[in-house]
Amino acid sequence: MGSVEVMPLSTRPRVRLFMRKALTLLPAMLLLAGGSLFAQETVSNQEQDTGDTKAEAQAPSADTRSERLKQRREAKREILTPPEPHMAEKYLKKFDAKGSQSIDDTNFWGFYPRIDWIARGSGAALGVRYWNPEVIGPVDLMGSAFYSWRRYQLYDLQTGLIPNRGKRIPSKTFEHESFEQLGEVDRNLFSRFKLFGNFRYRDRTDESFYGLGPASKAENRHRYSVQDTLAEVVLGYQFTQNIGFTYKLGALGNTLGSGRSDPSLSDLIPDGIDLPEGIEGPNYVRSQASFLFDYRDDPGLPHKGIMVALLWQRMENIDRIDLFNFTQWGMDVRGYIPLGARQRVLALRGLFIDSDPGSGNRVPFFLMPSLGGGESLRGFPAFRFQGPKMMLIQAEYRWEASPRFELALFGDTGTVALIGDRISLDELKSDAGVGFRIKSSRSTLFRLDLAYGNEGWAAQFRMSAVF
Repeated sequence: MGSVEVMPLSTRPRVRLFMRKALTLLPAMLLLAGGSLFAQETVSNQEQDTGDTKAEAQAPSADTRSERLKQRREAKREILTPPEPHMAEKYLKKFDAKGSQSIDDTNFWGFYPRIDWIARGSGAALGVRYWNPEVIGPVDLMGSAFYSWRRYQLYDLQTGLIPNRGKRIPSKTFEHESFEQLGEVDRNLFSRFKLFGNFRYRDRTDESFYGLGPASKAENRHRYSVQDTLAEVVLGYQFTQNIGFTYKLGALGNTLGSGRSDPSLSDLIPDGIDLPEGIEGPNYVRSQASFLFDYRDDPGLPHKGIMVALLWQRMENIDRIDLFNFTQWGMDVRGYIPLGARQRVLALRGLFIDSDPGSGNRVPFFLMPSLGGGESLRGFPAFRFQGPKMMLIQAEYRWEASPRFELALFGDTGTVALIGDRISLDELKSDAGVGFRIKSSRSTLFRLDLAYGNEGWAAQFRMSAVF
């Protein structure tokens, strides 16, 4: 059995004294320990709160972000300034400003100064147009006089019920036969009807003929002159604001002569037909009918819509050379598609003409459809390809850099065919290029097209839109 060690009596009072002091200090020690724990928890909470605050500062709320974006937009709006227009644009805007006269309407007592092309080979012609609406009751009066630097001349006069849009001078194209424009159907009692006389004289001093068909050679160019006189009656009816019908009946006389460098015109007459210089013929009675469906937003500067024109004409030879009777049909389709904005437009055109001379007859070369020049194949000279049948397809991407300046990328393709032949896609002639245009608020004032075709580069200057 083990022994138990017994504490000496002398040490017991000391133990009791130590225990009493320890019990006296215990509450203070517990209070100190609790305060320490509370302080640590408080610091930890403060650190967590500080971290959360920093995180919130680094990742602002949606309201704060929206507010900042709004402030940035407002600050940007205050420093935005409109683009400074060029000198030419300032000049055009001066005429087209609200309440002022448009440059298209600038006239002196009804005479409108103009620079235009009066035939495909004319070059720029200087002249005037005259417009006096309702000069006597509902009767209108319109006329033109032009003379070009290549000595081409044109004089015409129209009087009667002429389709128009109020005081504005009707648009007109001299370079080729154009469709009569549609007027405002509710302008007055007679506004749906057209009935007027048309008289025209042209002297085309230096036209070109390269031969017939798509295989003609550029080096085989012949030059000739032709004077034509037209007197006709034009009547029609406009069914709606967008649909109209026109019929023309008149006499067309022609006088042919040599050009500047060709010794004789007889070289141009196919199949040995004797047509000496200076003969007044072939002369015709011309009947022509057309339907026009025009749903373009602005015929002068279209940005969207479509136009379809259908044409029929009969040329009846009335002189002793009764060999040139023929009938023609034609269709002209144009479409304008905006590409996301009004300033970007895809413009498309398809044109087809067919001629039928009938048995024992032929179409005179100078009245045949042709390709080349500023209105069709822009990479080729005027009249480069001629034939009784013709097809043309054109496409343009138009971009308005400003309201007065337009850039364009374009492509043209087409061909001609002889009587008895079909239009062949293997015979297509093509070109592509870039165009620069200056415009008013209603029309194209100047156009420069640079095109590259199968025979090289060509530059085309015009004072009107291509289509």
